[in-house]
Amino acid sequence: MSISNSGNVSPDASQRRLGRAVLFLQQQAPLITNNVVRADIETLLLTGSAMDLASRLKGFGRIDRPELVRQFARQSGVPERQLHSQVLPVLKQADVIDYKVDVDGGLTHLEEFVGVTGNIIAQTFRVLDRLGPTNAELALLHSIEIASWAPLTQAQHLDQITRRGLTESEAQEGLKYSLAISINQRISSTDLNEQVVFNPHVWGTGQVSIAKFLRDLPPNERDALLGICEGATKRPGSTIERLGGDASIVKSARKVGLIQAATVKSSTGGRNLSQTYVFSPLIQTEDDQATTTEALHFRKLFLAHILFGKEKAQAGYGRIISPVALVSKLLRTGAVGPATNIGTDYHMLEAAGVVQVQDSSGGRAFLKLIKEDIVRDGLDWLNASLGNTPTGAGSADVLKLENVPGTFVNPERDRSTLSDDGASHEIVSSAVLELRKEAQRAVTHQSPFGR
Repeated sequence: MSISNSGNVSPDASQRRLGRAVLFLQQQAPLITNNVVRADIETLLLTGSAMDLASRLKGFGRIDRPELVRQFARQSGVPERQLHSQVLPVLKQADVIDYKVDVDGGLTHLEEFVGVTGNIIAQTFRVLDRLGPTNAELALLHSIEIASWAPLTQAQHLDQITRRGLTESEAQEGLKYSLAISINQRISSTDLNEQVVFNPHVWGTGQVSIAKFLRDLPPNERDALLGICEGATKRPGSTIERLGGDASIVKSARKVGLIQAATVKSSTGGRNLSQTYVFSPLIQTEDDQATTTEALHFRKLFLAHILFGKEKAQAGYGRIISPVALVSKLLRTGAVGPATNIGTDYHMLEAAGVVQVQDSSGGRAFLKLIKEDIVRDGLDWLNASLGNTPTGAGSADVLKLENVPGTFVNPERDRSTLSDDGASHEIVSSAVLELRKEAQRAVTHQSPFGR
């Protein structure tokens, strides 16, 4: 069968959706602990790791330091042997990179075309296509992308997978894998007497307006959900505390993806500090136009890192006084600094390839811009989150972070750590079932599934 066979959906649209499903799976990968499952979906995990590496390399152009490539590969979980034997060759075949090796097979230089020969979602599909996934792996991807478009009964969900050219047994296997790795979820419907399958990305398709949908629900708790979702949309990077609302409802909204939460943690000086920031899933609707998909969470990482530097630094010890001024200068000049702490405080952004630290004299360093698209969007989010604050140059270079960010918890891991609360889960479960009805009506007019 053709890898992009998806009913009546155009080949380009089908490829984009399968590429995005791979990246959704890649974010879930660290939570997949069953060795048998990991072995069975090895091609998908390899594709995700390869594109995770490619995304980190984006913006570097030609790289003449093989060690830089190796270190980025480590951050993506790619061992050196696999880097040379599988990952670099398939990225080259898919026209994502080019590279040369010496007579001993060692890397001499690499040139990246990430986002140039297609956006990252399209390039992800090309890598997947060249690696040749099994039908069971394809069924898993289709299960992910179908559940991200609309909650469907289990029978309807399986029917949609088979319409993509797969057998009933393959469709059941794909759904089984999606539930085993917790990327898809099921909710019981007493009215339908059947399970309804969905995944947390369903809220970000743009097929149904979250605000309109929530407004049409009964009042009380639904109004609370609406306020939470609107706050996350209008002020990306708001803290949980600033968002307000009943804590159990906020937790349940995080659990099912109505809002996305990311947490920055620091243990500097023996003190454990953390801050959780919330975002709207509607960010995903712009993925087809963006070079770098936010399924990778780079923009969330950047914004959370900068805000943490402002909010969690102790007064009198140095902090980012004006995040807007700092990021504006970084975009305007391509670098900020020099400062001593730059060499130690921005390692998570370095690991993602968003910025690069360049040593200067006297033990100080500059922070160099690498991924302009991420930082530019980050500035827009900062302005939305903080308001249009003055951007005078005076505070732009105050870069010391008293509490250095050490860990970033992405929305997938955040969801996995939240326990279910009976009452709030019931609220959101009913919202999912109502969304199923609304999505069914939308599908009638604009079907992502084909007939």
